[in-house]
Amino acid sequence: MVDGPVAPDTVGNYIDLLLDADHSLTIAEVKGEKRDLFSPITTRVPDMGYSDAMIWLRLRVENVDAGNADWRLHFKENFKQIFHVYIVDDSGRTTHPLAQDRDSAFSTRPVAHPEVVIPLSLKQGEAATVYVRFWTEGATYLPLAIETAESFTEVSTRQTAKQFIYYGMMVILIVAALLAGIVLRHPIFPAYIAYSTATLVYIMHVDGVAFQYLWPSLPAFNSYASVVAGGSYAIFGAIYARIFLNTAKYHRVVDKALLAVIIVTATMIVAGLFAEPRLIKKYMILVVLFAVTLFTVAALLAARKRFKQVRFYVFAWLGATASATLMMTRHWFGIDISQEFQHDSMRMVMIFDAVMMGLAIVDRYHQLREERQKALRASLEQARRNLDMNTRLRNLEARYELALETTARHKEHIENTVHDIRQPLHALRLAVQGVMSDDQAGPRRNYADIYDSFDYLEALVANHLKGPAGRRPDETGDEIDLGEILRSVHEMFVPDAETKGLRFRFVETSLVSPIAPLAVMRIVSNLVSNAIKYTPSGKLLLGVRRLQNACRIELHDTGPGLTAERFQKACQRGTRLDSAFAVSDGKGHGLAIVVELAERYGYKFELLSTGASGTALGVTIPFPHIQAG
Repeated sequence: MVDGPVAPDTVGNYIDLLLDADHSLTIAEVKGEKRDLFSPITTRVPDMGYSDAMIWLRLRVENVDAGNADWRLHFKENFKQIFHVYIVDDSGRTTHPLAQDRDSAFSTRPVAHPEVVIPLSLKQGEAATVYVRFWTEGATYLPLAIETAESFTEVSTRQTAKQFIYYGMMVILIVAALLAGIVLRHPIFPAYIAYSTATLVYIMHVDGVAFQYLWPSLPAFNSYASVVAGGSYAIFGAIYARIFLNTAKYHRVVDKALLAVIIVTATMIVAGLFAEPRLIKKYMILVVLFAVTLFTVAALLAARKRFKQVRFYVFAWLGATASATLMMTRHWFGIDISQEFQHDSMRMVMIFDAVMMGLAIVDRYHQLREERQKALRASLEQARRNLDMNTRLRNLEARYELALETTARHKEHIENTVHDIRQPLHALRLAVQGVMSDDQAGPRRNYADIYDSFDYLEALVANHLKGPAGRRPDETGDEIDLGEILRSVHEMFVPDAETKGLRFRFVETSLVSPIAPLAVMRIVSNLVSNAIKYTPSGKLLLGVRRLQNACRIELHDTGPGLTAERFQKACQRGTRLDSAFAVSDGKGHGLAIVVELAERYGYKFELLSTGASGTALGVTIPFPHIQAG
């Protein structure tokens, strides 16, 4: 008995069911000799899962409402491949208001509405039996509500308004992406447009709007449109994920999985044209769920290291995963969820998803613009540094040439200068070229080390060009960090050592004292230069050993060893040992310069080891006091 609108949950309590496995029963048989085969449904609304049987439903309706005679049977489904409705009044007269088969166009429906609606004229006190015969390639879920003409108008208006809002927002996002794609010409925009369009078409198909407006004369295609639209959603979502997350670069395993989703989904869409569509539709739900889950996992993996870049993308797929899970629980596990709630949640999730995807693109482009500006500033700073270093290098080389030109007048003095500068300059040139050839700005400490080397060589040249040194031009009473001086020498010669395949190690020290910094740098530079020249392979070790009221700078190498006699010979100016001619092309000034500087400043230069393998040299510097820095 009806006296107003009746919801599907209530109507379901009065529906009887009959399954026709071989599709042979007629309306005459089911209302006659087969009428006792009907039994009440056991679900909230008619739902027999993915059944291949012809399904018959029976509902007895009696009008007890004096104010309404015009009723609507509102089926909350947009399409079934075979869908017939029969109305039998109490006199036994049968009408057939809906007769839709596989080739029935949308225009054959008695009411032009996205969902199936049947007019029912029933005055107060009249009763009728409604028979529904249907078969589907998909889910057999078929909620039925009874509405008055007025209540149906309200339901239809509310439903149309929701669809208009959803479709309008999706179209706005697609148009915005299209305009952005035309301007920016980036592949992310076509991928987003294809993904959003597939989402929109799928929801329009679920709502029944697609059959009503997009392909009303193609019922055969409409019966398979859920596979095409749902599969397209997974395919274009995978393409969008690969481009946006750059999985080919950052997550190769995920990238292969996304490619697999594209291939498997496309294969299933094509296979459905030849295989049983019911199975394709059922398993397509699992494929879409897997795809959405994979998109979410890919987003979370990217967020571990690049959260700021993919944050909106992560939010989008978390919502989509919830919606896909909701659909799977209904279709695969039979959990009783109202279709209206499912569709409304799907619309909200899809709107949220599309908006988040759009925001993800906008956010990413904003970040890329900031990164480009940062890179441009770094490039300009790098160019300025390169210009400064190049200028200083040219000036230094020009002054080196000037030193060569004055050799005739200050032969011995300039020989010292040339020897002191040549190897450090070579090492410095390697360091500068390494920095200038690097595409990215190196660590700031590299520039500081190079500038320290410039300062040392420039000061060295300036002092030598003043004339022969009969005094100590770099004497100072200031406390000098010995570790900083040795570190500069180490950094100056590291490229040269690495070029030769040697490992050059420096042991840090914190000693400070009023020493002559330039003299110490010249001494250590000559020792290191000699060690690199005459050590064919292995390593060098530079460090400081603290003594009582003094410290000793030590340099150990793995080259040929020296006896005391050979060491004394090597310390003479212009003298080279016989074994040195096979190793290096030096001029025999290095150790002589060290000896002269050590004598001038009161240092002790000595051979610390004797033997056939490895050389250890030491320069002892007496201090009035030594402080730990």
